[in-house]
Amino acid sequence: MAVTAAEKFAELENRIIRTIELVKTTRKQRDTAERELTFAQKQLSRLEEEIEGLKQERDLVKNKVEALLENLTELTEGPIA
Repeated sequence: MAVTAAEKFAELENRIIRTIELVKTTRKQRDTAERELTFAQKQLSRLEEEIEGLKQERDLVKNKVEALLENLTELTEGPIA
């Protein structure tokens, strides 16, 4: 059975249509991935800022605790009146 030119053309047309659909789907997926990446980068930046703030807060608390311990040490080791 011989394949006619019309059948070859129809098969080519189907392949082109499938390729176009694949390209559209791939572009949508890429766009979605780019939006998700942007969102994740913003979250990461926010979390890094939060971590930095927590580190500063930790250092402040550490310094206050050390100062209190020094005061307690002076009280317990100082002269008894």
